[in-house]
Amino acid sequence: MNERILCLDVGDSRIGVAVSDPTRLIASPVEVIQSVGWGPDSRRVAALCERYETREVLSGLPLNMDGTEGPQARKVRNFCAQLEKLGLIVYYQDERLTTVTAEEALLEANVSRRDRRQVVDKVAATVILQQWLDERREAMKTQEDKHMSDDFNRDAMDDEELEGLEDDAFDGVIELVGDDGETVSFELAGVVEHEGQSYLFMVPLEDVDAEEPEAVVMEVVDDGEGGEFYEAVEDEDLLAVLFERFQEMMEDEGEEG
Repeated sequence: MNERILCLDVGDSRIGVAVSDPTRLIASPVEVIQSVGWGPDSRRVAALCERYETREVLSGLPLNMDGTEGPQARKVRNFCAQLEKLGLIVYYQDERLTTVTAEEALLEANVSRRDRRQVVDKVAATVILQQWLDERREAMKTQEDKHMSDDFNRDAMDDEELEGLEDDAFDGVIELVGDDGETVSFELAGVVEHEGQSYLFMVPLEDVDAEEPEAVVMEVVDDGEGGEFYEAVEDEDLLAVLFERFQEMMEDEGEEG
């Protein structure tokens, strides 16, 4: 199974932090670090990496509008050099207009100016990370398509379990193929972690607008060969725990917004 990746939106006085889920589908905000110096700041980032069990960090890179690097980009690279000295692996993502996108999202959510100042940096980090995740997934899909033979049969899947994530450009919709060969589209509502496993909460697209849509819970299972498949959770006791955690996660996100 993949591991999470931490993302930073590095500024002069604050560092926004976001993290992916272990399947690297969804980016979520974590916190805003009030900068007090490269030493303490880099150690805080390293501690967060330890919490989320990853050594990989993605940093937004504030390029000029013509794509060149200026003084601020050099500051970010110098800070990230401190992270690399702590044994972390650093990647970079063009973050031009990211803060504008984050501000617009918060405005649409009717977040007050005071509250926007407190969360905009971690929302910006979330935007940076989600763009990176989507771009990598699209690049991998393109690479796979180049090696895909003309007679590849997408329906030739394990008829004992559901698998097959169809995400040409992930938009929150997942398509799964069942043992009857039928494809069902779901909207991803969230990802819950429990005892080292990831569980996807999904609602059939046809039920999304229902007053009480019924969620389907899928466990992300390692196939032992570097791949993954999705298996429906049927254990009622486990489902009760997962639904409770999902509800807590939704409440926490609501409080942050």
